[in-house]
Amino acid sequence: MKKNNEKSQKNAKAPPNRHEKVSDASKQIWYQHFMRRLCSPPMCWAAVWLALFAFLQTQGCYHFFYLDQENMFLYDQTYFFNLASRPSGLVEYMAAYLIQFFLTPYCGSLILSVLLTGAGIVSAAVVKQIAPNANLFICCLLPSATLLFTTFDFNYQYAGMIAYLLMLISFYFYLHFKRTSSRVVYTLAAAVTLFWIAGATAFLFVACVFINELLSRFSKAYLFFIPPILLVVLAAWTVTNAYAGDYRFMLLADGYYTHRLKPSIAIYFSWFCLPALILFALLMRKRQEIRPARKWAERIVQLTLVSGFFMFGLKTYINLKENKFKELDYYVRMEQWDNVIEQCGGNLNNYLYKCYLNLALSEKGQLADTMFAFDQSGWKGLLLPKSRITHISVILSDIYFSMGHVALSQQMAFEANVGAHGAGNPRMYKRLIQTNLIAGAYPVAEKYIALLEKTRHYKSWATAHRRFLWNDSAVDADPLLGMKRRCIPAENTLAEVDGLDVDLKRIAQKNPAHSASAQYVGALYLLDKDLTAFKDFIEAHYGTDMLPALPKSFQEAVIILAEQSPDYWTQFNVSSEIRQRYTLFRQQVLANKSNTSALSTLLQRAYGDTYWFYYMFKKIN
Repeated sequence: MKKNNEKSQKNAKAPPNRHEKVSDASKQIWYQHFMRRLCSPPMCWAAVWLALFAFLQTQGCYHFFYLDQENMFLYDQTYFFNLASRPSGLVEYMAAYLIQFFLTPYCGSLILSVLLTGAGIVSAAVVKQIAPNANLFICCLLPSATLLFTTFDFNYQYAGMIAYLLMLISFYFYLHFKRTSSRVVYTLAAAVTLFWIAGATAFLFVACVFINELLSRFSKAYLFFIPPILLVVLAAWTVTNAYAGDYRFMLLADGYYTHRLKPSIAIYFSWFCLPALILFALLMRKRQEIRPARKWAERIVQLTLVSGFFMFGLKTYINLKENKFKELDYYVRMEQWDNVIEQCGGNLNNYLYKCYLNLALSEKGQLADTMFAFDQSGWKGLLLPKSRITHISVILSDIYFSMGHVALSQQMAFEANVGAHGAGNPRMYKRLIQTNLIAGAYPVAEKYIALLEKTRHYKSWATAHRRFLWNDSAVDADPLLGMKRRCIPAENTLAEVDGLDVDLKRIAQKNPAHSASAQYVGALYLLDKDLTAFKDFIEAHYGTDMLPALPKSFQEAVIILAEQSPDYWTQFNVSSEIRQRYTLFRQQVLANKSNTSALSTLLQRAYGDTYWFYYMFKKIN
């Protein structure tokens, strides 16, 4: 027994054999190799791209769909030369070319994530060229992060993002010139080229060049005053020749923002962070290689600061609350009415959403039957007041078209198109084609058809509508165009001169089959709680082709008109179901009349979809 114990102790203390040592060493080498590959720049930038793509897709897919209608691209030589013949026109052309693909799912997120990742990659290459051991990789994400802040701004033009990337590339190549004369010549040539192709980022380029020269070759830095002076002269020439209305559009980031609006400070963040990044790199250009522990500690600090800045910008400068508007706008544009209705359940906190909802109900033929099953609060939920804001004009054009008011739909489409960026709004060009075909203005319709035939997404739609040109019988036979043509009143009058309700009555009388016109009239009166006008309306038109039967909400309003006169209800054929429901409603009101503060809540669940509830408890703003 003792010998066996001694033998086992010797075996326990025996060192591992040679094969075990080789196995452990190979595992360690494999692990180190794997970690180096995992943390290599290509893998890191792939992770950045993937994170950007995921963020843009989840938060901005409908934003990209919306942008397509704001930046129409034409496959046309005249369109190209008109842009190429003025400063910054080429980046506008590039941006419009890319934006035309945004209507395809995932393409907007893909394109923007590539551009933003590209800005980070070139920024890192610039820092690496200046200071190989600076260890500022994570800080090089700042240009991408700051450009991301402008992504969801309607008024920021993506030409600015492309111009910024071109400027970064130009600066990267500048760093490869060693001789002073070569650098001066390159800077002058690049500044002029950038100014013409990309616009204001040329000034940022020469500013970064001057910072680099001032801190690295001070004695020759005065030579690099020449490029900015040249740019100021070019900007003066541009303003004098009416290519731009103000110097700031050619020398500052304002040039990439809607000119009639004042931009937020966010569009300048990318302009501030690049010179700061170059400055840090210059201060660290003589730094030697540091230990891995310190390198990771610096990266953690950078990651903390960059993440904090990104979260601050995300909360402050990226308005994700507009996502619902963009989603509803997309559904309306694609005529996905069920999706609109589904998204508008519960409380609606602005009139724009209510207009989308009621438009969808109208297109489904359900407006006067079911509108009070949803959150309503006055006539503005049917029709927003007219405004010079482009997207308001767009929705008004859609609403008027649904009403059958072709003239006002055309007017709003024209106004929305004027307010669009670039070559116009393809969605509104489609509406202008429809309204001009309806009106028989075939030469105008043909002009717009020819324009849309130069686009990618709308060419087939436009070509299909050529068959209606100078073909009244084809227009009359078409289910949409023919129906709307029959809505044009025989009497030619100024739109809304007697009030929109009067216009809609004339339309309904001219084309009784277009039920939406009469439904909108009654809905306007009921939402405004104008029961006097509603009473005159139904007494004049009930039983005619215009109003052969009363929809649900109209019947409910009849009971309010003559609560104590069932004979009056019979006159308008109020259904027994609605009568019985009103009896129960009235009983509950009387039973709880002493508890006025809770009465609304008590009745909401059972009768919140009735006009009685709306009339008693909903306020009109």
